[in-house]
Amino acid sequence: KENPLEATQESFFESVYSKPISTMKSIYTTYKGISPVIASELCFRASIDGDCSIAALSEEEKLHLFHHFSWMMEDIKEGRFFPNIIKNGKEPIDFAAVQLNQYSDYTLTKYASISEVLETFYAAKNIYTRIRQKSVDLRKVVNTILERSRKKYDLQLKQLKDTEKREKYKVYGELIHTYGYGLEEGAKKLEALNYYTNEIITIPLDAQLTPQENAQKYFDKYNKLKRTYEALSELTKETQEEILHLESISTSLDIAVSEDDLTQIKEELIQFGYIKRKSTGKKQKVKSKPFHYISSDGFHIYVGKNNYQNEELTFKFAVGNDWWFHAKGIPGSHVVVKTNGEELPDRTFEEAGRLAAYYSKGRENDKVEIDYLEKKHVKKPNGSKPGFVVYYTNYSLVASPDITKIQLIGES
Repeated sequence: KENPLEATQESFFESVYSKPISTMKSIYTTYKGISPVIASELCFRASIDGDCSIAALSEEEKLHLFHHFSWMMEDIKEGRFFPNIIKNGKEPIDFAAVQLNQYSDYTLTKYASISEVLETFYAAKNIYTRIRQKSVDLRKVVNTILERSRKKYDLQLKQLKDTEKREKYKVYGELIHTYGYGLEEGAKKLEALNYYTNEIITIPLDAQLTPQENAQKYFDKYNKLKRTYEALSELTKETQEEILHLESISTSLDIAVSEDDLTQIKEELIQFGYIKRKSTGKKQKVKSKPFHYISSDGFHIYVGKNNYQNEELTFKFAVGNDWWFHAKGIPGSHVVVKTNGEELPDRTFEEAGRLAAYYSKGRENDKVEIDYLEKKHVKKPNGSKPGFVVYYTNYSLVASPDITKIQLIGES
């Protein structure tokens, strides 16, 4: 590879633009010390798609790219470095000794030296790697039970659908009682006016039974299906609640950023019988706390990381006129904005909505619908699982799950 600090326009054109590969790849395979990230940054600064082939570039674009390359090399020769780390929330994404403008949607933090960058980046990266590894077993438990619960729910819905014919059998029994007196012995059917619909219907009969016995047979079928319907309705509701609960725990695992967060989630799984507590294990004291942000207008915003924190935030920390946010119809964090009796500016509503979108199952979507209302209108049904709430009047907004410019204070 060539020394990038010695490159001239002539050598750059000859070396970089002679390869039948993408522009970005041609740069980092030509020069020493140029990584794919730096090559991508050069293309970004020159407003060129780094994945496009060299052949697709115009002469003007080629010259523009060389100028940005030479300007960057000039900064390096003069020792004008910009050690920085790019983060998505707290998670480190990338780092470099030059400013990375291509990550405009993420948070850039500048450091005094590249040594500090390397130490900070890999320490944080190790934490995230360790958390992901430790969450594997919990994810496996949650996903296994979720899959089983969804199959059970589908079967219950199918069985529930089979009970829909119960009312038909009840009507058959009533009509046989009403019109059966005129039936001949051994009749196999009864044609009668259904006085509920004012239509003539045909009712199959057992020729070996009397009209009264045929009527009783249909009433027995009706009562059996009615009991099945009532039992299944309750079971289906319980299974649906279990699925929602497990999905909320799955979302909590996505949000977890520390081992304390995982410990709190594990405690919830133990409490609801999804995993067993080790015989020698005691309930661990957990230090995990909600995320604490501050809006551009100075209002404090709190985001629960799991169901226990959501419960605590909404029903113990928030007061009546604080504002409460949640992604509509999907698992996600409870987001509380402390108002201190003041009226919230529109920008704070929008930022709280973005936080609710980001800390939800919809964080990969471009837009997420958010419900929001004053906390005093949020209710918890008796006996419901932690974090489960109901509300009947709310406002709605559509938010992007982009929180890069919302200031994270820490965990409170």
